[in-house]
Amino acid sequence: MTVRRISYCHQKLFARGLRVGLKRELRMVFFGLMAAASLLCMPLQTQALDARQGTIVQISTSLGDFSIELFDKITPITVANFLGYVNSGAYDGTFIHRSESNFVIQGGWLVFNEPNNELETIAIGSTIENEPGISNTRGTLAMAKMDSDPNSATSQWFVNIGDNSSNLDVQNGGFTVFARVLDNGMGVVDAINALPRAVLVNGRIDKAPVVNYNGVNLTAANLVELSMSVVQTTANGHNTFDNSTGLLNVSIDAGATGLFYLSFSLFTNEPAVVIQAQQDTIVSLPETVANMATFDGASGQLVIPELLIDGAVAFRNIIFQLSDAENLLFTLLSFE
Repeated sequence: MTVRRISYCHQKLFARGLRVGLKRELRMVFFGLMAAASLLCMPLQTQALDARQGTIVQISTSLGDFSIELFDKITPITVANFLGYVNSGAYDGTFIHRSESNFVIQGGWLVFNEPNNELETIAIGSTIENEPGISNTRGTLAMAKMDSDPNSATSQWFVNIGDNSSNLDVQNGGFTVFARVLDNGMGVVDAINALPRAVLVNGRIDKAPVVNYNGVNLTAANLVELSMSVVQTTANGHNTFDNSTGLLNVSIDAGATGLFYLSFSLFTNEPAVVIQAQQDTIVSLPETVANMATFDGASGQLVIPELLIDGAVAFRNIIFQLSDAENLLFTLLSFE
């Protein structure tokens, strides 16, 4: 295929190509690609975990959406159990039934039957084996369980609002952390945690976050209801764009600097295609994988060998140039 250098005119044609015949979100893929190289020029901010372990689930709530990354390889029993509830739709229509300021928000248990003004428990499966080991720090998700029974987790999960490691890592055999909130998702979680709390349905629940609740006539609109869906499976070395989250996910070999997995979002597409890296998504990879992008620190160029959209290769040999290291920006040079 012909390599096309990107002039202003080509930028317009390129953008048009992204709009015609492909989903609108395809444009954001290229915007995300450009930030990768700039990230690698700054001090590394790798996460405590060594690699992005896999499955991405989007949690949609009445206060906004956020995505979580599941630790498939580290906590396989817990992840399989959680995905069972997600894929069956059991979590859809549930609500956050517990909120403790600067501690946790918790869900995965109840739905509200508004016509009957009743709280109903979702179908709950068997208990699972505890898999402690990852610390209960801010932004992680863990399974709730019964007191004095480490292996009693079923459907209920919680998000750690603060650093709860000194307590939850050692209490009751340790609470199994199986996922973490991605990108800017903690903004939604914090907004839920900031809501006033109320006693619901004759005191069965006493710390539920509520919206515009008068304390008498409870409606579904007063609750933080949610639904969940899997939007991306485990990272396999392919560079992909996620239509659901609007994020570009890229595996990068930066030579002596290391191997990384990053996510990016759109910065601007006028007059040139430019993206900005999501700094809190940087994680180090333990080994190379197929189809990794490469970054050359000397030239400041990032090369993406293949870009997948909806499972198919959309473009090859996409080249980006570091244009603003301080703000983590890159500009598109060429593609095939």
